[in-house]
Amino acid sequence: MLIHDRLVNKICQKLEIQFISLAKEKLIREYDEKLARKTITHKILLNLMIKSHKKLTVSMLIADIEHYEAILSKF
Repeated sequence: MLIHDRLVNKICQKLEIQFISLAKEKLIREYDEKLARKTITHKILLNLMIKSHKKLTVSMLIADIEHYEAILSKF
């Protein structure tokens, strides 16, 4: 799961949580599997609830994902 870097600051302030540094940088892949020129260096951990389903400690990678606020997908 990816979350836009401009949105994550608001979330972290509101929920009083901190960024977590990744042990190793990750590169974003485009839909056609080409490597983008963007790297991911941090993540946040959130408790995420969708409808009545709850999944604890969802890891969300922080990146500039252009016009999207979040992308929910398995990586």
